[in-house]
Amino acid sequence: MARVAGRGLAVLALLALAALIAGVAGFAVVTAQVPGINAVYVDGAIPLDPTDSFWQQMEKAEISLVSQNIVYPMAGYEDVRTLRVAAAVSSEGILAIYLEWDDPTMDVPQPGGIDEYPDKVAVQFPLSSDSLPYICMGTTEQPVSIVLWSASGSTETLIAGSAYGMSPEHREALGLHSVPTSPIELVPPEAQVWGSNAVYKDGKWMVVLYRPTGSIHELVPTLKPGSETSVAFAVWQGSKAEVGGKKSTSAWFTMRLGMPEAAPGETVTVTETQPGETVYETVTETVTRGGLGLALAGFIAGVIIYTVAVAAYIYLVRPRR
Repeated sequence: MARVAGRGLAVLALLALAALIAGVAGFAVVTAQVPGINAVYVDGAIPLDPTDSFWQQMEKAEISLVSQNIVYPMAGYEDVRTLRVAAAVSSEGILAIYLEWDDPTMDVPQPGGIDEYPDKVAVQFPLSSDSLPYICMGTTEQPVSIVLWSASGSTETLIAGSAYGMSPEHREALGLHSVPTSPIELVPPEAQVWGSNAVYKDGKWMVVLYRPTGSIHELVPTLKPGSETSVAFAVWQGSKAEVGGKKSTSAWFTMRLGMPEAAPGETVTVTETQPGETVYETVTETVTRGGLGLALAGFIAGVIIYTVAVAAYIYLVRPRR
């Protein structure tokens, strides 16, 4: 029995040694890779035509979208679509997001049409970087900003989740109605900053959404070169009568905005002011320290387990003289 126990402890010792090595190497700090979207930095103008070779040749992130299972009729999780996403930010102060998805039908409502629904796509951003809001259009404590493109010809900037979380005075100061009529609202004209270009070709939609960078309005997230934000996506397929909550949605993803490369010995500084910039730096620093803390904890735990296992092995198995 002592020998069996000894073999088990020897295995335990080897596992502890592996944990120790992993802790030293830093492997223990990584639990999962979160997919991201990198907005490339462009010195000059960004082509806003979605068929331009600039977008067609760019590497795109593939985002899985799953049909909602909340609003009736429920489509079920078997209906999975893929949204291909790329982004760019320019020295001229423009952020552009390219969105492409397969759609066998081009659904553009005609005047006087009956039960015709337009194809749509939306990009959602949190207004705060403290923590991620509820994915389904935020909450009163954590509202979200949404840009909604429709094949009917409109591009709108919306605010969701904030309708019942602000005082009437605050709402009026932001350009909203003092009394909300819906949890999803149009932001005032001065905050309608998104433009769009769209093309339907070869069974797919190609849409470029674009806006100025920097700080614009309290109801619109501040985005500038060198910053990062979270984004989520939604697509409505008109041929399936998708409207409102009937849509396909994604999870949250990280989008990083590129910045100009510094020459040797030179430091590049983005001079635009950004509310919440300190928060971004604090979050990054916290994650870094957390990773080092986990590595150190793994190292110490490995040393303790290894020492105990070796001592037990010596006591139980080593031949006594």
